Amino acid sequence: MPVPSAVPPEVQAACTALSAALPVEVDPGVRRRPVVGDQRLTAAWGDPPVTLECGVPDPDGSEESVVVNGVTWSVREIGAGHRWTTSARTVNVAVQIPDSYPNGAEIVLPLVEPIQAALPPMPSPTPSPSTGAAPTPSTPSPAG
Repeated sequence: MPVPSAVPPEVQAACTALSAALPVEVDPGVRRRPVVGDQRLTAAWGDPPVTLECGVPDPDGSEESVVVNGVTWSVREIGAGHRWTTSARTVNVAVQIPDSYPNGAEIVLPLVEPIQAALPPMPSPTPSPSTGAAPTPSTPSPAG
């Protein structure tokens, strides 16, 4: 699995928190296994391996979008499997799932809670203040 180069400290800290919280299994019998490279940024389960990379770029938006328990994923086919990439998170992860695991949503489901805890959603954009003039208070007319 390729190891990302030059990871900003805040991304590395978030990925380290995620790595510590990842489950031992993503499906019955599909257990976490050792990886070569930086274990704070990558993880793997099973054989053939389901792999996770933390600190990946935003998906390009052309993929199918799937929401699993509140986490939005972009899903695209990658030859003999699918790549599930989170979107709208402060740090994104990608999970590559071989075709030998037919239901990708079941594989990513145990990853949702650790992702939500370690990688919060991007803040919503704040609406810009109105450009119109503020209403002027009316002055009561004198009784006459």
